[in-house]
Amino acid sequence: RGLERGEERRALVRGEGGEMADKWSDQIRACGLFFISIVVLMIIPLVYHCFVFLTALPLWETNPASCVILLLCFHLLFFLLLMSYWKTIFTDAGGVPYELDEAWISELNLANRFGLEAEVSERVSEVSETSPLTVQSAERKLDGRQRYCRKCRKFKPDRAHHCKYCGRCVLKMDHHCPWVNNCIGFRNYKFFMLFCSYATMTSFYVALTLFTGFVNLLVQRRTIEFGWVEFEYLVVFGLMAGGSVG
Repeated sequence: RGLERGEERRALVRGEGGEMADKWSDQIRACGLFFISIVVLMIIPLVYHCFVFLTALPLWETNPASCVILLLCFHLLFFLLLMSYWKTIFTDAGGVPYELDEAWISELNLANRFGLEAEVSERVSEVSETSPLTVQSAERKLDGRQRYCRKCRKFKPDRAHHCKYCGRCVLKMDHHCPWVNNCIGFRNYKFFMLFCSYATMTSFYVALTLFTGFVNLLVQRRTIEFGWVEFEYLVVFGLMAGGSVG
């Protein structure tokens, strides 16, 4: 009876822990949607309005060539930034498929030791010994056993990790990014790096342009009145300077 009560308590603790993990995961994903809303509804329109309507277009009357060059360079970087951001959000990071279950023929004995012979052998028995699925994995536990995820009930390939926010194992998982509300893994890592690169270049370009305009005002010794337009300049310059450095 004591053993049964102990098992019931452990099961209850695991159940409560699972519910807490699910609630935490839901909160993280909700925060991810909130961060995306901030970027799409606030930061992007603010930067676009400040650069295009307050910085570039006023130059059309005095220096049309500079206006056209500024707008072309900005819209090129801006388009690449938005496309890479879109692809990073909506491209699946890549989950571990059942065909790549890390019971790769030679690991069946270890699976039997785990008590998983019924779950593993049915899926792997049809794979031939010449299949690329029989490639040995480099990452193992300290005792030499294959890495296994008990939540997904799958053997994990090299650099695959379980994401508690997405609730699955992700191939070549780097991290779960709340700014894109998605895991960064095998299938969208390229788009994430492109997004970081274009975000840095766009931030540096906008910050440099705004700083140059401010220096010109100081050289011409014009009086600067601090209003809503100047406040918008200051906010955008702070965001872009932080984005180019960070």
